[in-house]
Amino acid sequence: MMHELLSVLGRATVMSSAAVLLILLLRKPMRLRFGAGAAYRLWILVPLAGVAALLPAPVASISMPIMPMIAMPLAMPIAAAAAAPSRFDSALLLGVLWLLGSAIALVLFVWQQQRFVRALGRLSRVGERTLRAEASAGCPALIGAWRPRIVLPVDFEERYSATERELILAHEHAHRVRGDAQANVLAAGLRCVFWFNPLVHLAASRFRFDQELACDANVISRFPEARRSYADAMLKTQLADSGLPAGCHWQSSHPLKERITMLKQPLPGRLRAALGAVTAFALIVSVTYAAWAVQPTSTGAEASTATVATNTNASYRRLSRIDYPATAIVTNTDGVVYVKLHVAVDGTVVSAVVDSVHPSSATDLAEAAVAGVRTWTFNPALHNGQPWESDEVVPIAFTLKPQAQLHLEGGTLDAIMVMPPEAAARPSPRDASPAENLEYRKTYPPKYPLEAIKAHQQGKIVLAVHVDADGAPESAEVHSAEPPEAAGIFGDASITAAMQWRFNPAMKNGKAIAGDVMVPFEFSLRDMD
Repeated sequence: MMHELLSVLGRATVMSSAAVLLILLLRKPMRLRFGAGAAYRLWILVPLAGVAALLPAPVASISMPIMPMIAMPLAMPIAAAAAAPSRFDSALLLGVLWLLGSAIALVLFVWQQQRFVRALGRLSRVGERTLRAEASAGCPALIGAWRPRIVLPVDFEERYSATERELILAHEHAHRVRGDAQANVLAAGLRCVFWFNPLVHLAASRFRFDQELACDANVISRFPEARRSYADAMLKTQLADSGLPAGCHWQSSHPLKERITMLKQPLPGRLRAALGAVTAFALIVSVTYAAWAVQPTSTGAEASTATVATNTNASYRRLSRIDYPATAIVTNTDGVVYVKLHVAVDGTVVSAVVDSVHPSSATDLAEAAVAGVRTWTFNPALHNGQPWESDEVVPIAFTLKPQAQLHLEGGTLDAIMVMPPEAAARPSPRDASPAENLEYRKTYPPKYPLEAIKAHQQGKIVLAVHVDADGAPESAEVHSAEPPEAAGIFGDASITAAMQWRFNPAMKNGKAIAGDVMVPFEFSLRDMD
């Protein structure tokens, strides 16, 4: 068990370290070319590369026989273990040291969080999600992970002008909306797991800096005329030396000079920003796939050491047919499910679990495969002429094409084939109206007009948007407004945001067509707290 844990930890360490080195190499060119937001997105590679290294290894392109793998009979390894002399297990010691280091790192982060919060003094409520501290150092800040709150310094009104206060609140609100506090908790968790890797600790500091630059760029894009005031607010802030694992604050480890210098740089246009998002996405996908693909390949089965292998009883396979899931028929899903079995001496299945699924997206086939194989009875394995308990992996191939062999990674996979009945109807998609894609609402929210903020104006807008067959908006206009004068105040900001979105197009007879959709916007000053 400990050997497997250390092996997994080693693979994750190598992959995450490679991702860190790649990001450290690319972050500045990405920032200068596509903006701070593109550079900040790259950091998602670190946890993804580590997770990819833990996924099931790629399956080699070999021909898998219907007769599955059988493990060593149970009595033989027991006898071998009794005869083997005991020896010191270094893996156990390394595992204990790793767990101890992780626990110490976790305690230090908890202590760091509590120390920062205690230094703020008593916190009094100012707004719905805004607090005021008794101290100044380290504030303003966003504290907490589950429901982060903005904490203002005791002299917030005296130290900052009205414009600077507005910019600071926008900065902290941007952190909260983007989930930066939760991202910092994840970074702290990775530092606990990989406490022994100095690259992870270096990455954490660079990650926090890129996070602040991306937040600065977000605020400047909303208040382009306020660069000087924003820089003045930075210079007036009393920076904190101690860290804040669960939250965001203006700490002294951030190179303030470089942040102010970045304020002078022009923001990328829409085309460059979109190209940067595409470039970051392509890098994330390709590197994550590479982290998974470089693992040693697996054949989906282990070597057999039994004298005679277990094989399936064909008559039971006919009596206990595996039904093709109806949902998979509708979605045109096929694939291979490797089911790991433990077979008793009498050939009955004691347990059945999913060993792997290929492709990984075909998970809806796994339940049907396991349920079907559980009902089978096998011809048991034989050792020296006697039946034995055994473990094996059975490949179940689901295919929608009758009499066709399923191809996996260029090789032909011979497996137990499951096909849907010929009478299985595949219902066509129902007619549907266009629908809003909520991801674009998060990516391109409407900008709250500065004049409306100063005048404390709020309102609701409903746009009528015409969407083409590709889901792109062709036109948008104000359908209704509450109060009526809100149309002139918030209409342009709503239309500008909606025209950058993409929609799920209308469907008719299974084909995408143009259509119209109503899109509501609410401008509320509560969101600016």
